[in-house]
This record gives sequence, C-alpha cells and structure tokens, in this order.
Amino acid sequence: METNYSEISKKIQEISRKLLEEGRVDRVIGFERGEFTGEMTPVLVTDPEEAENLLFNPECEMMLAKYLLDYGGSTTGIVAKPCDTRAITVYLAEELIKRDEIVIIGINDCQGLEENEACDECGVRNPVVADEEIGQPRQEPVETDIKDDLKDMSLGERFAYFQEEFSRCIRCYACREACFVCSCEECFVDSNQPQWVGFSVGLRDNFTFHLMRAMHMAGRCINCGACELACPEAINMRALTRNLYRVAQEVYEFEPGLDPEEKTLFATYRLNDSEQGFLD
Repeated sequence: METNYSEISKKIQEISRKLLEEGRVDRVIGFERGEFTGEMTPVLVTDPEEAENLLFNPECEMMLAKYLLDYGGSTTGIVAKPCDTRAITVYLAEELIKRDEIVIIGINDCQGLEENEACDECGVRNPVVADEEIGQPRQEPVETDIKDDLKDMSLGERFAYFQEEFSRCIRCYACREACFVCSCEECFVDSNQPQWVGFSVGLRDNFTFHLMRAMHMAGRCINCGACELACPEAINMRALTRNLYRVAQEVYEFEPGLDPEEKTLFATYRLNDSEQGFLD
C-alpha cells in the first residue's frame, strides 16, 4: 500500500495543535518546507496556529531527537520517525532527558528516507516508544542484512581503504552535528588542554577524529545514517560505525535504542561477556 504522506502531515498538524492548545507541551519540534531552499527543515512550533506548517515526507532526513537536549525543564512534543524514537530511548537509558518532559508523536510503518541506504538495513519500522501514533503499525517483520564493507578485507586493506575515505574529510564536523550520539557539551576535538586533534586538516588528525568518535559510538549508534547524509564529501563513515553496530549484535547480543530501561552496552558488565573486542 502506498504511503499517504499528506494524511500523515494532516494528523501531525491535528495532534500538534491539540497538544499546544491544551497546554500539554510548550513547543513541538517537527519539519516544514524551507521558504527559500524548498528543502524539508526542522522547525519549532509554539503557536497552535503554526501547527499547519508541519509536514512529513521521505525528505525529512534529519534526526530531531538531539534538539530535546536543549529544552530540559519544560515539556516538548516531537515528531519522531522510528529511528528518532530509538535515539530518544538511548537518551532515556543514559538519563539525558526525562520521560515526563517529552510527548512523542510516533510515525508507524516507516518506509525509509530518500537516498539513505541505512534505511534498507533497518528492521525497526514502528516507534519503540510513543505517546501519540500516526498510521497503522507494521505487523510483518522486515528482513534485513547489515552490509559489512570490512568483512573480506585484511588489516592492510582496511587501513588503505580508510586512508582514501578520510583523506577527503574537510573536518566540517557535519557528521558530529547530525549524530544524536555526539551529545557532549565539549567535544574532544574542541579541547586545547589537552589538545587531541590539530586544528588544521590532515590525514593523521582526520584518522584521530573519526576513530575516536566511532569508539564513543560503540554500543550506542543505531545505524541511522544521519552522519553520511550530512557529509558533503560522501565519506563512507558507516563502513566503520555500521561494523560496530553489527559486532554489538553478533558478539554481545545487544541492539541499542530498543528499551529505555536497558543500559547502553558499555554501561553494563556481565561475567560471561565475550572477550572479543570491536576491533578484532
């Protein structure tokens, strides 16, 4: 059945208007069509009359969950794709946000986003957590196969591959800004005491940035593809982060962002944990 995005947008508008009119939320975070660019862009709505500007379609690429970190102490409504609800679930597990301060408008039976290959590898098509739901939940399981670009490469071949990929990095940090996992108040790349990464662009520092960021994401990344969508140089960052996601599943039987009561992978310890590491 073809997805009716006009109907989804109408429901989002109705729910958001009601939430604002009833005072259940102070604002709603969603998407609107940009006035000058014509692209789908995040918008913060505080007036019930402005709810009619909210839209949803496969062009809504950005992860909105990260904006919740800016509004603690008040109540925020958020239009959430299934991947957004997984990000919210990670935040709840890490106690970065409070459940009673958010109202989640979840989109059921997500069909994926334009030009996002990560959607083809996603088996979660309904919201993990939601207060209001739009559309009918998908009942049939989704068969997925997480691509592994590194599987058949030797260590030397992997090094050469990432040399080529990271040599194109201009360190604009668009990947960091797009990624919900990157939620530190001060990133290590911005620190000058100690200085972990040089301020000029070079392959050594590019390697340091991408590898250290990836290790911060291990057991937290949900393989949403936001980093690659944001990258102006089309760097295959998911060759690295997707591998961490796969190892967490296969070795530790852990998939982040499914249960707000379950601690993230590195926040737990079991005596029978495998000794195998992410870089083995």
